[in-house]
Amino acid sequence: MFRRKEEVYTVKQFMNRKKRDVAPFEFKEEMRESLGVLGAISLLPLASKPFFAAKPVFAQSVEAVPAIASEVMYDKMLHAFDPLIMLTQALAYPIAMVVVLGGAIMVMINQKEKGFSMMQTAGLGYVLVQMTPLVLNILVEAMKVV
Repeated sequence: MFRRKEEVYTVKQFMNRKKRDVAPFEFKEEMRESLGVLGAISLLPLASKPFFAAKPVFAQSVEAVPAIASEVMYDKMLHAFDPLIMLTQALAYPIAMVVVLGGAIMVMINQKEKGFSMMQTAGLGYVLVQMTPLVLNILVEAMKVV
């Protein structure tokens, strides 16, 4: 059905072949205007979706909701972030060790100021990450008082 035309050139012939002049495509003014209109129409469904997806809301009588904080709520709040805190604490040691080793390499290549600074901040960061449960407990106890 479709056959490829195969031509064999020498390097000299290939380099000296005539270049085809290809005119760049230019939009006519009518084409530009129609593309602008089509672009605006194509965005119309995105702009109108919030209007069709919205649900009407009507005011109802207001009832007082008791704001009694129980011990159960404090326990849930205290343990809500446990997985995230444990993950952060588990990742803190390897990351701190990589930074400390990087600081040691900086000291070895005669950039002592930067190396010791990296080691110091890695150690401080590790200690702070390990203290996050303590800070969270302090915040929960402060909320119990309020």
